[in-house]
Parts: sequence; C-alpha cells; structure tokens
Amino acid sequence: MKKVPGNSSILFLARKYLSGRSRIGVSKSHILTLCGIALGVMALITVSSVMNGFRSDIRERIISTLSEMRLSAIDAESISNYREIVSKINSLGYQASPVVRSELLLRGSNQSTPALVFGIDPTTHVQISPVLNKRTDNDAVHGIIAGSIENPDFAERGIALGSGLAAELGLYIGDQVQLISPVFNIPSPFGLLPKIQVVEVMAIFAAGMPEYDQSYAFVPLKIAQSFAGYQDAVDLIEIRSQNPEKSKQHVKSLQGMFSGYKIEDWSSYDASLYGAIRFEKFLMFIILMFMFIIASFNLTGSLLKLISFKKNELGLLKALGYKDKDLRRLFLVQAMMLCTLGIIIGLILSGVLLYIQDRNQIVKLDETIVLPVQIQLSDYILVIAVSYLLTWISILLPLKRLNKINAVELIRRAT
Repeated sequence: MKKVPGNSSILFLARKYLSGRSRIGVSKSHILTLCGIALGVMALITVSSVMNGFRSDIRERIISTLSEMRLSAIDAESISNYREIVSKINSLGYQASPVVRSELLLRGSNQSTPALVFGIDPTTHVQISPVLNKRTDNDAVHGIIAGSIENPDFAERGIALGSGLAAELGLYIGDQVQLISPVFNIPSPFGLLPKIQVVEVMAIFAAGMPEYDQSYAFVPLKIAQSFAGYQDAVDLIEIRSQNPEKSKQHVKSLQGMFSGYKIEDWSSYDASLYGAIRFEKFLMFIILMFMFIIASFNLTGSLLKLISFKKNELGLLKALGYKDKDLRRLFLVQAMMLCTLGIIIGLILSGVLLYIQDRNQIVKLDETIVLPVQIQLSDYILVIAVSYLLTWISILLPLKRLNKINAVELIRRAT
C-alpha cells in the first residue's frame, strides 16, 4: 500500500524547491519575483499612507475653519429654537455654536469684493473653529495672525477677515470696512437701497486653504442676523466632537436624536474636493498594483520552468504515493512562502520609509508644506489580501500543468 505523504514532507520539498542551491533561502530564479512582490507591497502601502495623509490634512484644514459637523433645517429654513438645540448637543458631550451664513459685498477704502460672511457667537465659536484662536506656532497653518476676537468690542462692531481677503482689500487691524447686502430692500426717496453697515477689522486669520483665506470672514451673530432679516434665528448649528476621525458615526448618532433636521459631516462641505482625493487614492492603488501583477507573471514563468525541469522527480513522487492534489499543494505552499517573504520585506521597507518621513519630514512640497503620511490598518489588510489573491491567480496555470505528468511513462523513459 502506498504511503500517503504528510504535511511535513510537502513543506520540506517546498522549501527545497524555493531555495534550490542558494544559501540565502531563495533561488536565483525566484529573486526577481521576490523583489517585485516586495516593491509592489512597499509602493502600495507608501502611496496609500501618503493619500491618507493628504485626506487627513485637508480634513483638519476644513474643520479648523468651518466645523466637523453641521445641523440645518431640512427645508433650508432658519432655525428659531437654536438655543434649545445647542444646549441639548452640548449636554451630549459635543461643542455646538449657532451660525448665520450670508453672502455680502465688502468694501474697503478703494476696492470692493464679495465674501462669504459667517455670523458667530465669538465666545462659543472658538471651540468649533480653531482658526479663530491665536496662532502661537509659527509652523501652524491656521489661526489668527493679527488681532483677536476676544476684544469685547468685536461682539458689537468687529469683523475677522481671511488673510487673502484682507490683502485684496488693503485692510489691516483698526481699518473700517463696509458690509453691503446684495438685496435692495431699504426704502428711500431714491428707491430701494441695500443695507450697509460699517464694521472694524479686529482680527486677520489664516485658514491654510487659499479659497477660504480669500473669501471668508466672521462677524458678530447679531450683525449677520440683521442682514439676513432674522429676529432671533440662525441658518446652521456647527458641531465639533472630541474625535473627528469618527465624524460619520457621530452624524448617525445625532441624526437619530434630531430626525427633523439634516446633519452632515465635513466631507459634504466640499464634496468635489473630497471625492477627488478618494478617487485619486483608488486610481493610484490600481496603477501601482500593476507592479505586483508583473511580479505575478514572473512567478508563473518561474513555476512553469521549475515543473518542466522537475518532471522526472515529480513523476517519481507520484509513484511514491503523491497524488495530483499533493503536488498542487507542494507548489501552492512554495508560492505562498515566496509571497509571504515578499510581503514581509515590503512591509518592513514601507514602514521604515514612512517612519523616517513622519519623524524627519524629509520630503516637502514647498517650504511650509510637508508631505503628510498616515498609516491605516485597513490599508495593510487590503494590500496583504490583494497580494495573496494575485499570487494564487498566478499559479493556476502551473498547477494545471501538473495534471499532465504521467508517472509511469516518465519512469519508463528514465529506465
């Protein structure tokens, strides 16, 4: 009776075929495949981490200027019971602040420009938008760079301008600026005129986003309410949690408590930008995966060549009791061992590169912007799963070739 081969013999032969006569554990015919797998894994992990870093950096810049989450009326109407809603949200462990959003014309001494003006309560909104806090670190990308909204006069007649907006209007701290409504609704002997109010520049902030710096401004809530025609109502309630990474979970939780309102997170504020970042990550992942596919082609060729050279030996193994499925396991184990070794090397290389970049900030996009990196466990799981899947697909052809080996005929030829 033929003896059924055990797992130990298959593992021994797989290691033997993988190493050949090489002292480093991998034969020369497999070195190129190993390098391709390692470089493919390294590239996929590195690029995914860089794209995660860009996403995190954009998120931080958005929520630092606007907010992490936003509550508004479903029908786009104003919210009159905003004090009650703010109090309830705060009791749940979040920070909330009412906002009136208006598009106004700002006029300086010699120039006018449209701007998106947010009416805020300065005492509560500093907890929502860090951009309204004094910038203490010279390397920080957002914060107030001149003046302050802590001035008691800000609540009466102040305005905080984005740095680009202030530069365009030629304004600085203490200068006067006119807020002009685009709606002509003030009756006069000369017909309807727009509402105009003069405010004083008390703060200039940098948001780290050029479009925000060039078009955003903050004014006291009551001034924005007067331009919007509200007695005591707001457009939005902006919300911030302790963990912006879980903003979508927070949205679902809050939506269940405020079913009559629409709650959205930061990714919907500029959906086109966020969608472009996600698509770019997906596209880069697909492109770089072709590097791994090339390595898989090389693995297919190496195994086909190995089967061709080892035909007599494989025929002898069949005669000794190995079945077709045992030979398939033999080459499958060999391929998976090679793939595992390549994955480990790729993960180590990518980890070292990402650590060096995170600690030493070697790669910079310009003098102030460092190439961001953020490692996510989900990327590691995805890359490892894809690596094993492509390896398994690449050995399907060599495994089919094993079925054509006739042990009796090979032994007859050998004798």
